[in-house]
Formats: sequence, C-alpha cells, structure tokens
Amino acid sequence: MLNLLFSHFAFAQLLLAVLLLAKHAKNSRSIQIFCLLLLCVAGYILGELYPYHPTMFYLGFIAGNALPGVFWLAAMKVFADRVDIKPWQYWLASSTLLFPMSVKLVQVAFGFELSQHVNAALVYLYCQLTLELSLIFHALYISMLTWRDDLIQERRYIRGGVISVSAVYIVLVFVVEQLLDIQWQGLLVIKSALMAGLVTAINYFLFESKLKVLFVPQKQEVSETVEAETIQSKEIGRITAAMEQDKLYQQEGLTIASFAKHLAIHEYKLRHLINGELNYRNFNDFLNHYRIQEVTEKLIEPNFVQTPVLTLALESGFRSLSSFNKAFKTTHGITPTEYRKKHVA
Repeated sequence: MLNLLFSHFAFAQLLLAVLLLAKHAKNSRSIQIFCLLLLCVAGYILGELYPYHPTMFYLGFIAGNALPGVFWLAAMKVFADRVDIKPWQYWLASSTLLFPMSVKLVQVAFGFELSQHVNAALVYLYCQLTLELSLIFHALYISMLTWRDDLIQERRYIRGGVISVSAVYIVLVFVVEQLLDIQWQGLLVIKSALMAGLVTAINYFLFESKLKVLFVPQKQEVSETVEAETIQSKEIGRITAAMEQDKLYQQEGLTIASFAKHLAIHEYKLRHLINGELNYRNFNDFLNHYRIQEVTEKLIEPNFVQTPVLTLALESGFRSLSSFNKAFKTTHGITPTEYRKKHVA
C-alpha cells in the first residue's frame, strides 16, 4: 500500500513539475531536457505500477530505457552549465533506448526468442547494463565535480538531492534488483518514497519562483547607489585584489574553500558575493575570467609572441590545453592560435 501511495504521489508531482516548466520550455533547451527527464521518470513509474497492462508495459519499457541517457544529458545541460551539447552526445544518450528497441524489433521480425539463448541473453544484458551504468556514473561524476564550485545555494541543494537519490537508485535498481536479483517488497517502498520526496522538493523551488536558479543565469539589477556601495565594499575589494594583484587564480587546484580561508571570509558569504555582487554562477567561471584575461594580453605582447599557447595556459592556472581552448573560444569565439594570428602582425 505504501508503495502505491508514494508512487502515485510521485507521478502526480512529476506531471505538476512538467506543467510548471512547460510554459518556459520553448526557448530553453535546458528546461526541455529536464522536462523530458521528468516524463521519462513518470513513464517508468507507470510501467512499474501496471506491468500487466500492454500500453503501460511498453510505455515503461521506452521510458525506463531512455532514462539513463536523458539523465546524462540533463546532468551536462542543467548542472554542468554546458551551453552546447554536440550531436554525437545526443546519439549516445539515445542509444540506451535504440539498442534494446532494435533487439526487440529483431526478435519480432525473425521470431527470435532471446530468452532461449542463454549466452546471447547474458551478452545483451551486460552490454545494456554497462552502457547505462557508464552514462549514469558519468552524469553523477559531472554533477559532483561542479557541485562544490556552484555559487547558487538553492541549486546546490537540488543538485545534492539529485545526486543522493540517484546514487541510492543505482544501488537499488541495478545492483540489488538486476545484478543480485534480490526481490523485496521494501525496495519498492524505498524507491517510491525517495522519488516522491525529491520531486516534491523540486516543485517547492518552482512554486517559490526560483526557476532561474536551475536554468538561466541570474542578472543583477541594481541601482547606481547600490552599485557604488558594492564597488566600495571591503569584501569585494579584497576579492578583486586577490585576483588582480595577488593573481591567486594562477594557483593550481584553488577551491572556493581555500579562497575563503585566504580572505578570512565565510565560505557561504563568499559564494553570495561572487554570485550576487559579481554575477558569476560558478567559481570556475570566476577564475577563468581572470585566466583568460591574462592569456589574452600575453598572446599579443611582443615578449610572449614566441611562447607556446600551452605554456601560457598552464601558467595562468588552467590544468589542460583542452579546457583552456574551450574557455577561450567561449569568450572570444575563436581559438587562441587564431586570436594571436589575427592581432600579431
């Protein structure tokens, strides 16, 4: 009974979340992907509730197999702030559904019963599980990697909840149920209760008009008086001085915790200042602003014309050439090499 109660409640909350987001989805790919994720979870729940109903069974089959890929896309787009997702990434995400669908079509077309061939069934099962687990673990890795540097407190709460619930789901669904084949009624109650709690929390933030927390950068709207006070703020002055004069952004592995300790400012307050006053959503974006600025200046300075781009990137604080190239191109629209050729006679 508890399982049915929590499952129906979670399903209703999922549909409510989609309705709340639908009117904002037209011009936002992040919201579109997040809505698709919610619909996949809703379809999966229906398949679990009504496994003997043909329509619900296939709906659950499609939604359940699509879920890992959509979750991976949502982790990159919503939590990791990836502005562009490449076509091959969409294809990889869709493979969690296309692979089992193609197997089903082959079985129907040729009358091939996979269950009658143990070896083939095991290969299919392990290939599917490997693909799904790889995408899910990578999604969790992305979410955890950028969680610490997220400057928006509410979104950190939501992200922490998603990571925690997803981790428990992985253990329950893939490890306990599928790999260990443990059947226990209590698992259904735990799964449905976790999902109901998580979606309720998401809806709470949506009802509180905090849509921008998840999906679009906040734009600070302040009066001239407030701007003057911000410029004169001692904390803001110490933050910018640490970047512009002390060049702390060059330190490899600098975290917001170590930065807060260096400035003797509470970490929570530092997050608020960098986000609310300086208008950065992510601590890495804040650091990269100064790193890119330094490299941009050196690329066209006569003393550094012969210095390799990699050297300039590493000296400014970047850990790899690929991350530097991506950040530089996002800022200037061209690669560092093209920028140097364009501005150096």
